[in-house]
Amino acid sequence: MKTQTPDLTTLPAATIRRGIIVMSISVSAFTVNTLLLRYLSGASRGIPPEVPLLFRAAVGMLIVLLFFRGRRPTRIKPVFTQRLLILRGITGLLGTAAYYWTVPQLGAGMATLICNTYVIFASIIAVLALGEKLTKTRFAWLAAAFVGIVLLIGPNAEVEGFSFGVYEWIALAGAILAAWSVVLVRRLVADHSIGTIYLAQCVWIFLPLVFVAGPLLPDLEPNDWALLIAAAVAAGFGQLSMNEGYRCLSVSNGASMQMLWPVATTFGGWILFEEYLIPLQIVGAILILASILRMSGSKA
Repeated sequence: MKTQTPDLTTLPAATIRRGIIVMSISVSAFTVNTLLLRYLSGASRGIPPEVPLLFRAAVGMLIVLLFFRGRRPTRIKPVFTQRLLILRGITGLLGTAAYYWTVPQLGAGMATLICNTYVIFASIIAVLALGEKLTKTRFAWLAAAFVGIVLLIGPNAEVEGFSFGVYEWIALAGAILAAWSVVLVRRLVADHSIGTIYLAQCVWIFLPLVFVAGPLLPDLEPNDWALLIAAAVAAGFGQLSMNEGYRCLSVSNGASMQMLWPVATTFGGWILFEEYLIPLQIVGAILILASILRMSGSKA
């Protein structure tokens, strides 16, 4: 039996207002996190991406354990004992690491656009792993999305024709891993709270990176610590606010608001770091955003 996703006409006004507010907070927080990451890992600061990723995991654990209060309690033991939660943590580690490592190389806008293609790959994985139906309309938008990906990451202003570099492939692999994480979350929410699921991601990012990035911490200056903590807090509240936003809004309306994140980071990258997209890449970005919006809707 198919469950209908509620639209704005069936939701209470107070719930809609709350959803819009928290989703706006999420978009703003994710944008701040990305632009701070771009600045910290740039030439002026030169902080390796694994350091802000370690801070994100550590601060995320503190937020979940000390401040977050969901409808169900956050449990610690299953994070280390249940296979799907461990797998969720590992895919979260690899997907988030791919994003953090490609932002300095590809720029805030392009890396975020590629990251958001996880919706596209999640649709494919859901068909294969969960038996979801692939309609003709959804297939058409999937095809459009892949054309958009080629146009976004293929053209190179410095060479003729198309060129797929290492970091573009890493970013795409990160998006696929993020999609796998989303599919895992769909299965986990029946048995675990949002806090427990997010804690699994933070723990399994923190454990390996504390050995990789931990030795670099003594070299950080006080203002580096302040900016790294600010970026981590923004990422944590962005994630939890997004989860709350999807609880209060329909999937299609929540996804529509989340698409402001790559738009805002692209604009911020242009203003702050002189990043830009050539015309073919802009066409690709539009195709990707339009496809994500359609596939996030209940009737896609």
